[in-house]
Amino acid sequence: MNRQEITSNPTSRELALRAVAHEAPPRIPATLYIDADLKSRLLRERGFDADREFRNDTVRVLWDIECNKVDDKHFTDPFGCMWQFDEGGYMFINPPMTEPNVADVPRIDLFPASEKQRVLDARAAHPDAFIFYQFTMTFGERLWALRGMENYLMDLASEPTFIHGALDVLLEMHLDALDKILAMPIDGVTFGDDFGSQKGLMISPKSFREFYKPRLAKLYGRVRDAGLVVGAHSCGDNTAILGDYIDIGLQMFHPLQPECMDIAAVKREFGEHLTFRGGIGTQGAAAHGSPDDARRAVMQAVKILSENGGYLLESCKPLPLETPLDTALAFIQALRDAREYRFDG
Repeated sequence: MNRQEITSNPTSRELALRAVAHEAPPRIPATLYIDADLKSRLLRERGFDADREFRNDTVRVLWDIECNKVDDKHFTDPFGCMWQFDEGGYMFINPPMTEPNVADVPRIDLFPASEKQRVLDARAAHPDAFIFYQFTMTFGERLWALRGMENYLMDLASEPTFIHGALDVLLEMHLDALDKILAMPIDGVTFGDDFGSQKGLMISPKSFREFYKPRLAKLYGRVRDAGLVVGAHSCGDNTAILGDYIDIGLQMFHPLQPECMDIAAVKREFGEHLTFRGGIGTQGAAAHGSPDDARRAVMQAVKILSENGGYLLESCKPLPLETPLDTALAFIQALRDAREYRFDG
């Protein structure tokens, strides 16, 4: 979208597209990313209705993994991978592929009619928002879930033929799904894969470039050829491969965790080419400090990342349930102020 297409009273979608085009919008597009139980606590104990009080400019439709509930702590995803919920989050258990055999990679429809309806429902509920569809566990995490972490990492080193073959199967499934997704009323597609840890990549840059980069390039190219925005989600420190993402046409990166990455340095080096979603950490002061601490953390991040556009304002992760309510309210007010460029008031 160019300047002439931006109206005098821009919609949320127009604001986001301007940010992606690295034009500073009149208001920073913002989204409140908050744990559902914390949202309920705020309503119950403080009378604060987050859904009513904060209008989100971006809406994510996340590929649904929780499709087959086993019990209160377990479910299987569409690939047949078992997940277990423990305090602190979900983990994969009992990986179904005991051997590195390409023929054992499940072939499924990644975008069935139920997913199509979820997209249509989102657009009906948010006609003016920037809506993007996000795949979960596109390549690396999917192999991790199918084979288990130890086997997956060993396969990268000792079974390259299997890795290439398995990734080609996954690529084919994602391309088939994109044929349907790109006809939907959306503005972008994000591909999720966690390649980073708190202190660097979980795999080598060489492995990323050999196995993942050329296949991601095909997915990114398909999205961009359709005129939509392409995004990547990868938790942890991804600094070493941001240049590779740019090489293959990435436009939007999430979550840019400040606990792992130097957001000021990343903005300086890569901000001309990438739009960032996130950048506000939830492992430190923004979620666990005082109200003043939370406000400062928000303002510091947004001032850095919003300069010259290229920023969609939200936290890296949902504001967690254990956040003190006064801190949560200060955090939300800081987002309200920051989206209007009120950094010091």
